[in-house]
Amino acid sequence: MQLPVFSVDLREAARRSESETREWSAEKLDESIERYRKFFAIARSGERVAPTRDIDMVWHMHMLAPVAYHDDCMAYLGRILDHDGGFGQTPEEVVILSGVFAETSRRWEEAFGEPYVEGAGGETSCWHDCQGRCWHACASDSTPMVAPALRSSG
Repeated sequence: MQLPVFSVDLREAARRSESETREWSAEKLDESIERYRKFFAIARSGERVAPTRDIDMVWHMHMLAPVAYHDDCMAYLGRILDHDGGFGQTPEEVVILSGVFAETSRRWEEAFGEPYVEGAGGETSCWHDCQGRCWHACASDSTPMVAPALRSSG
C-alpha cells in the first residue's frame, strides 16, 4: 500500500504547535507521523475510520494548514477526509464508534501486519472503554485512545 507524502512539514507544525505534540520526543513524533500516513492510506478505501489519540493529534496539525490539507486529500483520496469531532458523545454513538474503531484496527492489521494499538486485546488500565471511545479522558501513551469517528465526504 502506497503511503502519502504530505505537502506540509508535520514535524515543523508540531514544533510550532501549542498542543502536546510540542513536548513529544523526536522518536514519538516521527512514529506518530508515520502512523498518520498509514491511517490516511487506510482512509483511501472510503470507509469510515477512527484514529488513535496520537494519529488524531497529527491529523489536527495537518488540518491547521487548510490549503495543504485540501490539496493532499484531493491528490491522495480524491475527496476531503472530514473529521466529525462531535461524534461519539452519546451512548448510541459510542456503539457505532466502537465498531468503526474495531474495523479500522482490522483493516490496519491486514494492510500493515502490525497491531493498530500496541498491547491491544481488551486490557487497559482505564476505568472505562478506552478502546471504544476514550480520546480525551485518558493521558497514558500506552492506553489505546480513539478520537471521534469520521465521515468521508464525497
